Amino acid sequence: MTKLFFLFTIHPVSLAIWTFVVMAMVVMTGWAHLATLTFAFEAGIFDADVTLEEDVAVILVAFGVFLEMREMLAKRAYGEEIAEKQHDLNELSERYGAYLLIIGLFMEINDQCFEPLLENTGFAAIGVSTMALFDVIALVVGFGYLAKLFAPTRSVAA
Repeated sequence: MTKLFFLFTIHPVSLAIWTFVVMAMVVMTGWAHLATLTFAFEAGIFDADVTLEEDVAVILVAFGVFLEMREMLAKRAYGEEIAEKQHDLNELSERYGAYLLIIGLFMEINDQCFEPLLENTGFAAIGVSTMALFDVIALVVGFGYLAKLFAPTRSVAA
């Protein structure tokens, strides 16, 4: 039963589904935060709970760690004898997991830097703009991972 669980979590289709879910969360929360902050700035309402995107950053970091740990999960599912195709998929997942982890860390650092300055609309605009940039970068990386995941000739070199 445990082996079946690990096989399910590391299967390329499962990885694709989770990647779509995480990227959808990036889009939804990114637009929701942008709309909320835009309204707050226009109306002059600054609630203490207004944040940038710390939740998405945590999700990206966690998903990045999950992708990086695919090799360990594959060893538990397949044993020590892992096919070459699985090694390639492990390397691909590890690389893109590291990308998402780093993007999530930068998002969290950005959030912590600009959150105290949200009452100043000039600084807040810079913070919101950089968060939008990180959202776009995360989407590009996520969809790049999906493209490589199902590429006919998967190459982890590029």
